[in-house]
Amino acid sequence: MKIIKKSTQCLLLIIFVIILTGCKGSKDIQGNWKAQNNDGKNVTIQISDTDITVDGNKLEYKQNAVGNKNGLKYKGIMVDDIQYVIVFPEKDKNIAYMMKPESSDNYLYGTLIFAMNKNDYPSYKDYADRYIK
Repeated sequence: MKIIKKSTQCLLLIIFVIILTGCKGSKDIQGNWKAQNNDGKNVTIQISDTDITVDGNKLEYKQNAVGNKNGLKYKGIMVDDIQYVIVFPEKDKNIAYMMKPESSDNYLYGTLIFAMNKNDYPSYKDYADRYIK
């Protein structure tokens, strides 16, 4: 009987830990990003496991989606009750873009917010032409 009770407690603890860590951002979205918006303004984006900072403006986020559609890997994040998606259009995890999806039914259709790159400032226009269809 004690074994069943201990097993149940361990199982509940494991489920609780999985739920808590499930809201944190994936390692591939974390780090320092060089980005450009639709006005051509270069910005710096820092993403930790719980916060996103855009040019010094720090906000909390929760990752709420992970997917792969048509060869595109994406991570959904919720910031101030607004859904955003970080999409990796290539195998290179240093290249990404952030968009605001028009609906939760299709995370890959919406408005491009930032072109993102971990090494160099990207061109918003080039990303829009190349990756947004």
